[in-house]
Amino acid sequence: MLHFENVSKSYGSRPVLQERTGRFAPGAYALRGPNGIGKSTLLRVLAGVDEADGGDIVIAGHSLRAQPAAAKARLAYAPDECPVYPFVTGRELLAFVAWAKGCAISDKVSHIVERFGLTRHLDTRCGAMSLGTQKKLMLAAAWIGAPAVLLLDEPSNGLDADARAVLVDLLAAQRDTSVVFMSTHDRAFADAIGASVVEFEALTGN
Repeated sequence: MLHFENVSKSYGSRPVLQERTGRFAPGAYALRGPNGIGKSTLLRVLAGVDEADGGDIVIAGHSLRAQPAAAKARLAYAPDECPVYPFVTGRELLAFVAWAKGCAISDKVSHIVERFGLTRHLDTRCGAMSLGTQKKLMLAAAWIGAPAVLLLDEPSNGLDADARAVLVDLLAAQRDTSVVFMSTHDRAFADAIGASVVEFEALTGN
């Protein structure tokens, strides 16, 4: 469901990714490697936030380069540091994500919002939310559109114990039908989900 081949990315004269290749069936995978090695860059490139300089990325059978709309409709991305939309309410943010994916907000997503304790924050502007609440909102939005691939950068960062437990439960269930591909330094979190460890250096080109 997630396949990328010979993916490269440089910023100016500084190469960050050089011919990274990987193929992943449904399951949970924890990307491991030291800080600064390019894990977050890889996730941004796979999500289409940053464009790859070379290589191909396929999301659930759709090439991100040739069929960007179809590919992005089947993936979800939650960065470590949440982008700030200070004047948008939580409800408006969820509605925007649903609009961008051409779908409705399902009962499952509404239930996830409730489990994260976000219902009372839906009419609050994001700029007035705590960082933890913003993080939970972005994570809840990741389930909009029933994604085949979830790309998560340090998803447990900034979560309280209750929210962390909810996320573990959600991701452990999601791995049966989707690819959960995440970077995390939280080994206990990865173990609780049942994630397989993927060494960043193992994602080499052919």
